[in-house]
Amino acid sequence: MDIGVIAKRYAKALLSYAVEKKAEDAVYEQCLTFIRNYQKLGQLRAVLSDPLLDARSVAKVICQACGDKPSARESVMQKFAALVVSHHRESIMPFIAHAYVSLYHGLKHISIGHLTTAVPVSKETEQKLHKWIQSRVPQGEKVNFDTEVKPDLLGGFIFQIDDLRLDASLASQFEKIKKQFIDKNKRIV
Repeated sequence: MDIGVIAKRYAKALLSYAVEKKAEDAVYEQCLTFIRNYQKLGQLRAVLSDPLLDARSVAKVICQACGDKPSARESVMQKFAALVVSHHRESIMPFIAHAYVSLYHGLKHISIGHLTTAVPVSKETEQKLHKWIQSRVPQGEKVNFDTEVKPDLLGGFIFQIDDLRLDASLASQFEKIKKQFIDKNKRIV
């Protein structure tokens, strides 16, 4: 069973239904909330993999993890959670949420940029980089950009946008040198 393929199929169905109901933006936010909660809460993982819980309870937990508020009429996420649980796919819900986020970005023409540096960069540098990236993506495409500081990079930076990754960190350069040194010394022995 290929979880990625199954998750993408469910995510496509959710996106299609959400677009039909004009709720794709709300479902996007709910999927992001679910992903954050799944990463933080170990109990959520336990609930999704517990075969003893009834389907109704699991669907309710999924909706709560998405931040969905109970209302008089069933929301898109409540209907989707019921569908997922009825097909015993609750354990792949995190993969479905990630796939939905990815499909949503494609639908809305959003690129995700991420800069990791060893030391904090100034707001001015961050704005210049964001502006430069925005000028390089296709017209009408939006760029969401965030930065992160990781001192273990030692220096330099790692820049990633969608599937493109540029690693100019000292840590990776040292790792390459170490690997070359080890490979060269193996031939000598």
